[in-house]
Amino acid sequence: MTKYNSLFKQHVIEFYLQNDKNYSFTQRHFQLSKKTLTRWIAQFNHNGINGLAVLGKKRKYSPEFKLTVIQAVKKGQFSAESASLHFGIANSGSISQWLHTFEEQGINGLLPKPKGRPTMKPKYPKMPPPPKTEEERLRYRILEL
Repeated sequence: MTKYNSLFKQHVIEFYLQNDKNYSFTQRHFQLSKKTLTRWIAQFNHNGINGLAVLGKKRKYSPEFKLTVIQAVKKGQFSAESASLHFGIANSGSISQWLHTFEEQGINGLLPKPKGRPTMKPKYPKMPPPPKTEEERLRYRILEL
């Protein structure tokens, strides 16, 4: 569950616009951090009301998409914040993590990791009991050949 729903975000943006775009007054009135308010305003300016929508469940991104975002940031086209706005990523921290893992592990770091417990080892059939007599031992020896 998110801390702020989209109606509250819309209310904050309306208050901000009605009060001559005053950051500090809006910030104090709603007791928000400057970074949160700045991000909401940037999302509103970039995508309108739809930019304030709560995205819901944790989204999964393909390795190709992650690579596209990383290449755009590395080329200097976007910062992590502006790339999150442009590509529709909820959190710019995700992009920073992708950059870090890409620098350490390369393209393999962007691939999804297996989750959960590892599978159990297969149960191998039991070995036959050792032969008791010389005759049985010779039979097993012949079968092995």
